[in-house]
Amino acid sequence: MKDWFDSAILVENAFVEVGFVLFSDFYYGPDRHTDIAEKKLIEPLYVPNIPRSAEKLATTNEVQGQINELIKYYSDVVRLSKKHQKSFEQVRQYFWLRLFIKNSDGSFYVSFPWYDTLSEMESLLKNLASPPASGEVHWDRDQCWELEMDAHNEMLFVREWDPDYEEVHVTAKLPLLSLAESSSAALERARAIIATLSSALSVDAWTTHKRAINFNDV
Repeated sequence: MKDWFDSAILVENAFVEVGFVLFSDFYYGPDRHTDIAEKKLIEPLYVPNIPRSAEKLATTNEVQGQINELIKYYSDVVRLSKKHQKSFEQVRQYFWLRLFIKNSDGSFYVSFPWYDTLSEMESLLKNLASPPASGEVHWDRDQCWELEMDAHNEMLFVREWDPDYEEVHVTAKLPLLSLAESSSAALERARAIIATLSSALSVDAWTTHKRAINFNDV
């Protein structure tokens, strides 16, 4: 038992999801922060007609039945990449995924800001789908971010915090098996959607980090 377990707040009805990050425009200028921030040198991107709760994210659940809209969006990313002679390395952010855990009213939210591809999320999703009775479920740390997940007394204890500045964002406990079904379902949907996208675009830009993709082959 860790010292922060006693301060964990009980959260029920939480679920796991994976989303496809959406951009409203395509930046084709040089890698200069000022131009990017001021939205210089951009072209509008196709806006997928997918009813969604967040403007810049389409979850796997929301994409079901709307996959053609997502294909149109990524086809437009490829089209503009070719037009402006951008390499995959320069536009990889347009293919990012996002993993999160939240409850229905949004009062509880755990983010994974450094996980951009499905392969980076899979081990956690599998562990949540079939968690151990006790002990570590998941741990990771990156710049200004650390996540701890531990099983104890039929609960999943979660702490998301910034160890560099000692700022705690989330300290919670969830019924251990409450996330199992949604974790398994999210992974299954993500794999199926990515398979469809990969077939339609003749490239898989979502499963793993790739050093390069030749858009001329797409």
